Amino acid sequence: MNSFLALLDSIPEDSIAITVYLLGSVIMLWSWYAIAKRLPKPFGGITWIMGFAILLTPTVSEGNNASIAPAIFGLLFGVLTKENALVWSNASLILFVVGLGLVVGYLWSQYTAKKAKFAVNKNSSPL
Repeated sequence: MNSFLALLDSIPEDSIAITVYLLGSVIMLWSWYAIAKRLPKPFGGITWIMGFAILLTPTVSEGNNASIAPAIFGLLFGVLTKENALVWSNASLILFVVGLGLVVGYLWSQYTAKKAKFAVNKNSSPL
C-alpha cells in the first residue's frame, strides 16, 4: 500500500484531476447513452449532445494560476459572482458546442438514412 501511495505522490495533482474528470465524464456519458437510446430518436440524441456539451466544453479559468477548465464551472462561477461577461462567454461556448453537435448529428442521420435506403435498393432484385 505504501508503494502505491508513493507512486501517486510522484504524479502531478493536475494530471490526476484531469484524468479522473475525463474518466468520470466518459462513464456518465456512457450511462446516459444507455438511457438515451431508449428515448425517441431525436430527443435521445439531443439530450446526449447537451450532456456532452455541459460536461466537456473547455474554457480557460481566470486568475494567477489559470488553466483549462470545464465551461460549466466558469458559468456557475459567473452566476455566483454576478459577472455577466463570464456568464455569457461560458454560455456561448457551451451553446456553440451544442449547435455543432446538432449539425453533426443531423448530417449523420442524413448519411445513415441514405445508406439504409441504398442498402434496401441494392438488395431488392428485379422481377
